[in-house]
Amino acid sequence: PNGFTVLIRQDRSAPVVAIVTYVCAGYFDETDDIIGIAHVLEHMYFKGTPSRGVGEIAKETKAVGGYLNAATIYDHTVYYTVLPSSGFVQGLDVQADAYARSQIDAGELGRELEVIIQEAKRKADNPGAVSTETLYELLHDRHRIRRWRIGREPGLRALSRDALVGFYRNFYHPGNTILSIVGDVDPMEALAEVERKYGSLPEGHPSRSRGPTEEGTAGFRYREWTGDIGQTQLAFGWRTPGSTHPDTPALDMLATVMGGGRASRLYRAVRERRLASSVSAYNYTPTEIGVFVAHAETPPEHAADAARGIWDQIRTIRDGDLGEFELERAKRIQESHWLRRLEDME
Repeated sequence: PNGFTVLIRQDRSAPVVAIVTYVCAGYFDETDDIIGIAHVLEHMYFKGTPSRGVGEIAKETKAVGGYLNAATIYDHTVYYTVLPSSGFVQGLDVQADAYARSQIDAGELGRELEVIIQEAKRKADNPGAVSTETLYELLHDRHRIRRWRIGREPGLRALSRDALVGFYRNFYHPGNTILSIVGDVDPMEALAEVERKYGSLPEGHPSRSRGPTEEGTAGFRYREWTGDIGQTQLAFGWRTPGSTHPDTPALDMLATVMGGGRASRLYRAVRERRLASSVSAYNYTPTEIGVFVAHAETPPEHAADAARGIWDQIRTIRDGDLGEFELERAKRIQESHWLRRLEDME
């Protein structure tokens, strides 16, 4: 009744259960003055409630044999715990407490911000991350996907407890959340437990601003950076439609044809010729916006030849050189990836 979406799937294959909380708030929901706040809140989520002090949430989860973690991306923040099914009630109680009653202590926030700033600095020293986020910035003129998503040190230091509490109270509502429970549980008993712990929470109505849309200006764009790194990062990118567009499955298949496994186009044309130590392709569609990327890590002396090899494969496919066998192979790879993802409760 309060808008909370609950998904429960019974799986008796192992005596464990996963509890996963998806909050529909991420980097795209941040205005320019609070870039990185969704990730900071992810860190603060498990830092204590009125009934559980700092460290108690993790300690109680581990005490029943479980583990927990979290992640933030453009359109959501996800919190998950996996534990023995015998500890389901205790684990759910911890998750519900953290979700509804995180305190966000100012002193703890100050200490955690130092950890997050170091994380941001490490990311800025990661050539693969820098090349990817530079590509996203170069591809887009207006959309929030062009921003350095984890935030930079000056902006992170400027974040206040009031800003975090405001973001938390705005987005962390039942109507903006999905709770997924999979494992060795009785669905009706699990649902009754969820109702006891979450049913009294007010629905809430988040105020959301997704920021400017991206119409996209045509034309070739290029950026080259140099630095003290041993391998050259090479990234091609194109703007593509979002996750529900009818072209998206075809682009997903195209990425698998190009970069999926040792028989893929890019592996044979670039990796086997030792022009790159790694090469990949993907079509990423977080929401209404998408990015198709071909990415390689290559010795500097082979960068130009690697770029030619990647571009040649893109050109030949665009011109229609795509066999049925390649497409069938891509479908089998996608199917096997999907099946492997179902091998654990999480």
